[in-house]
Amino acid sequence: MIIEYQRNILADTARNQAFYQALQHVIVPGKSALADVGSGTGLLGFLASKLGAKSVYMYEYSPVIKLSQKLARQNRVQHCHFIHDHSSKVAKPIAVDIIVSETLGNYAYEENIIETIEDAKRFLKPGGIIIPQRITQYVAVVIAPRFYQDLCSWDKIGFDLDFSSAKTMTLNNLYVRKFAQDDLLEGRRGAQRWDTVDFSGSNKSLRKGGGQWQLDNEVMLYGAAVWWECELITGIKLSTSPFVHQTHWEQLYFPVLQPILCQADDIVRVNFESDTRYQVGVNLKWQFTLQRGTQMIMEQSLDMRKGDVR
Repeated sequence: MIIEYQRNILADTARNQAFYQALQHVIVPGKSALADVGSGTGLLGFLASKLGAKSVYMYEYSPVIKLSQKLARQNRVQHCHFIHDHSSKVAKPIAVDIIVSETLGNYAYEENIIETIEDAKRFLKPGGIIIPQRITQYVAVVIAPRFYQDLCSWDKIGFDLDFSSAKTMTLNNLYVRKFAQDDLLEGRRGAQRWDTVDFSGSNKSLRKGGGQWQLDNEVMLYGAAVWWECELITGIKLSTSPFVHQTHWEQLYFPVLQPILCQADDIVRVNFESDTRYQVGVNLKWQFTLQRGTQMIMEQSLDMRKGDVR
């Protein structure tokens, strides 16, 4: 349900406060014009108006924009202009001083935020401000077995039936999960940055990156955990890390096809390919490799397209 999704977002006080503080820093009362791209129920645009923006253009393609208009009237929010269309479809947008877009998901790019903001830059006056400014993705290795075991119920169907094909499809998907420090190789220290999008420059929706770890001890690996940190403006950040204050977003679990037994001094690599172009929606590929000395002794490649029933 759209309304339940919106309720869940707006119940996130950490999110709301961070965006409010960012807007407070950049809006010049009576002067700033702002575009809220993917405005949903309208909270960020309403906050911009209350902070003194002279005009707020709210772009939302879904029917929730009708509720947004009703809420604006109900709260006597002024200077808001509602555009019921995807921002990329608007041929002649009005130039603004600030673009704000909260089109983030548990996987940071899943709502096409890169493509959306890159297109919306044509709305921006020279020297204008984009919120968020930067998104950084992190990866850690999962050593707790329960995340993998939860997905292996296909092995227990019984009745002398083989559901291994269904299990393979299950493992070629990613899952929203909560991780604790003990679930991850080296805990907090084991997290590595695998991608950064900086909206001050030009960015593509095709992304590649990964992490590498040399192991101190024998350990079994069960997948990868991914989270993001989003810098709204300098000094104001949101994060889905398991080591900071919880938001309505959580971490993601990328399974292995089979648990990987590693020895001390082995080198483990996790690599990602991310495609969040509009025509694709979202597709992720991930690969685990294990190197022992100079030899590559294991490789597992997974792809969300293999996890879809077609």
